[in-house]
Amino acid sequence: MDVRLAKYTDLTAMVLFMRDQHAKSVFKDVPFNAALSRKNVTNMIKTGHGDILLAVNKEGKIRGMLFAWQEELIWTHRKIATDLHFIAEQGGDMLLRAFKKWAKEKGCAELCTGTFNQKNEDRIEKLYNRMGLETVGRTYRMELS
Repeated sequence: MDVRLAKYTDLTAMVLFMRDQHAKSVFKDVPFNAALSRKNVTNMIKTGHGDILLAVNKEGKIRGMLFAWQEELIWTHRKIATDLHFIAEQGGDMLLRAFKKWAKEKGCAELCTGTFNQKNEDRIEKLYNRMGLETVGRTYRMELS
């Protein structure tokens, strides 16, 4: 397993991986839009504020993605790193290590992440804690119709 930055040549494989993972997520009832996903992934690769980290197996197949983002807090110039999306079937620990390294290289003082996975919350929390992240707060969700 290797972790690397996404490239434009990864777009189709990334969208297919996202589609497959979307079908297993808490958002599976929301229609998946492949064209919009491709557009957003392309824009993410273009911007200077974020990158997409990929966990790729020996065969070159994507096994995980972490959309890394950096920004200043509203009230200070202190920069934080956060994940816009983190999806992994394998290599989650490697993605988190790469994310931490990425954040430090971008000059971020803090790394913040969260979850939206009802099935594996305990397992994910153990991984985050093992990787040095402290559990703070909770995520709440409400469907608005």
